[in-house]
Amino acid sequence: MSNKISTFLLHIQGGLGKCIMATAVLASYKAAHPNHKIVVVSGYPEVFVNNPNVDKNFSFTTPYLWKDYYSKPDVKIYAQDPYFTASWVKNERKHLIDLWCEEIGVPSIQKTPLLFFSGPEVDELQQMITTEKPLLVVQSTGGANAAARAWIRNPPASELEEFLKVYMESHFIVHLCVPETPKLMNVHQRLETLNRRQAMALVHYCQEFVGIDSFGQHARSANPTAGPTTIFFPLEESVSRLGYPKFMNVVPTPEVQEMLKDSSDYFASLFKHSIDSVGENCPIPAGTRWFNLAPVKA
Repeated sequence: MSNKISTFLLHIQGGLGKCIMATAVLASYKAAHPNHKIVVVSGYPEVFVNNPNVDKNFSFTTPYLWKDYYSKPDVKIYAQDPYFTASWVKNERKHLIDLWCEEIGVPSIQKTPLLFFSGPEVDELQQMITTEKPLLVVQSTGGANAAARAWIRNPPASELEEFLKVYMESHFIVHLCVPETPKLMNVHQRLETLNRRQAMALVHYCQEFVGIDSFGQHARSANPTAGPTTIFFPLEESVSRLGYPKFMNVVPTPEVQEMLKDSSDYFASLFKHSIDSVGENCPIPAGTRWFNLAPVKA
C-alpha cells in the first residue's frame, strides 16, 4: 500500500448483520494500519456508534461524501460486497470475516464482532423489561421483509414453538420482532418498538438467546461472556462460514439437507443473490421435520 494513503473508507452494501460483522474486519484493519483513519459508509450507521476503531461514520444519504472522501487521492476505498467474491460464491469453507479481511488485504485478527454500548443505553434497556426469571430473547425472522417467512432461512414456526415451550415456566421469553412479524405461541411478550441500538443491546446482554442465521447471532457474538445461545442454520456448511463455534449451532436433519442439495433455487438465493428474493417453491414436503432438536436447559 502506498504511504500516501491516510484514510480507509469501507462502503458496506447489505444488511444489519453484515454491518455488525464488519466491526471485526475494521478492528483487524486498524491493527494492520494503526495510523490510518477509518471511515464507514453504510445503511446502518448505528452499528458503529462509540466504536474506537471508526473515525467517521456516515449513512448513504449524507451529502458531499463524494467531494469530501470518495474523490480524495489519499483515501483507499473498499466497496465490494464480500458475498459476491469468488471465495464465497465457490462455497469455500472460510468464515465471512476471514474472507473479507483477505479481500481487503489484512490479517484476520479479530474473529468476532465488536459493539460498544453506553451506560445510559444499558440502563434504559433494563427498565423496559422487569422480570425475576432469566430473560430468553427469541428472533424468529430476518431480512428486509419480516412478514415473509423465507423457507430457506426461517425454522418452521411449529418446531420453534415446540422448542420454546420447554422454557415457558423457567424463563421469561421475549419475542424480538416488528409489528408484521408472524406471531409465536410460546412467548410471554412481543417487543415491536425497539430501535436498532436497543435491539442489538437486548440480544447482546440477555441471559439466553434463540435466533436464526441473521443479525442476532452477530450481535450476540460481540459479547465474550454471552450465556446459552442457540442458532438455527439453513445448512451445515453455513456454520463454518457465518457462525461462531461457542454457540449451539443447529442445522437441518441429514434427510432435509439431502433434499436441498438439488434445489438450484435454494443455493442460488443462499450463496449468490438476495435471500429475500427466493420463490415459494420449497422442495421439502409438507409435514417433514427440519430439525431433530430437544431443548437443553442451562
